[in-house]
Amino acid sequence: MTAIDDLPPQNAHRSLALSNYIRKEMLLEKNQAMSFADFMELALYHPEWGYYNAENSDLGKHGDFTTSPEISPLFAKCLARQIQQISSACSFPSLLELGAGTGRLASDLLTELNSLRCLPSLYFIYEISPALRKKQQALLQSTHPRIYSRIIWLDTLPENFRGTIIANEVLDALPVHCFRMDENGPSEKYVAWENNQFIFKYLAAGKDLQKEALRIPEAYALPEGYEFEINFHLPPFIAALAASLNQGVILFSDYGYGEREYYHPERRSGSLSCFYQHKQYANPLIWPGLMDITAHVNFTRVIETAADHGLSLLGFTSQAAFLLSCGLTEFVLQEEKNLSETEKFALHHAVKILTLPTEMGDRIKFMALGKGVELPLIGFRMQDRRRDL
Repeated sequence: MTAIDDLPPQNAHRSLALSNYIRKEMLLEKNQAMSFADFMELALYHPEWGYYNAENSDLGKHGDFTTSPEISPLFAKCLARQIQQISSACSFPSLLELGAGTGRLASDLLTELNSLRCLPSLYFIYEISPALRKKQQALLQSTHPRIYSRIIWLDTLPENFRGTIIANEVLDALPVHCFRMDENGPSEKYVAWENNQFIFKYLAAGKDLQKEALRIPEAYALPEGYEFEINFHLPPFIAALAASLNQGVILFSDYGYGEREYYHPERRSGSLSCFYQHKQYANPLIWPGLMDITAHVNFTRVIETAADHGLSLLGFTSQAAFLLSCGLTEFVLQEEKNLSETEKFALHHAVKILTLPTEMGDRIKFMALGKGVELPLIGFRMQDRRRDL
């Protein structure tokens, strides 16, 4: 486990301010401790000191982690082809992106959709981080000045939306509750302050949390000492998306598994991860507000909630299969024609990261949900992973 002193104290004042705020919140709690989900929410989304609200937060090689759109425009090219199929077949004029990061995916998508003569009449971006919104606006104004007026930022989800909704690595940033299987059943991981640092403390979970936490080990025979997460923010988020969508398709791409693999007995330490300057750390409690914290997605829970709210499953597959189904090989061959040997090497390296099973290829999954749409989507024709759910 990496100690707090091992991290460089860049912007330490922000983290110290957030730490003091969290400690004051803990004093209001019965056990002077808060659930890890509450800690994670403050660490990531506090309006002033949270990770995603920092003025200097960034993705890609200059940030703490990278996403598929930051690795190569090939990701957007493939996604654009899927969007083109949906828009053409269903006459959907609008796009909605959830959590647009640096704006790179939006910029590359608009470039490719323009070349396909399939530009959306409106491109909505639902972004809760003011800092990231500024970066998105600056980038898109510089890359797409002629159609910038079509890009609209939203503070809330739209009503009666008709079109395609895309969410790349959004679900894994929702706060999670953490549990451990003990001799007498599951106990919940809380965060407390002792000896001048945040520590984990195991306490009895509340009734609602205990009910769900007990269902999982009974269903999957989890051994004593097994640690796992439950995302109680996920169902209301999916329900809100379903209520917002009048007709159309939702495309999720995120790290995750079906529930049987998510709670596999050999996955003893859960999926919680934290990152700082492209290094993964074991302790998510160090320097709150300066580290990204994520947990893999239980895609079975996604479709269960979606089905309860009028959405149907249109496809589930790996990122590699989705990109290849949408023409990745064709795009690579086209680009190679005008590249130097050095540029070809960089291109092939990017493709490996996007598609290799040990990189993003199998670890990231694509899921398509629909309302009022029955369409065999091209991104899911190569590999059907719905059995994994």
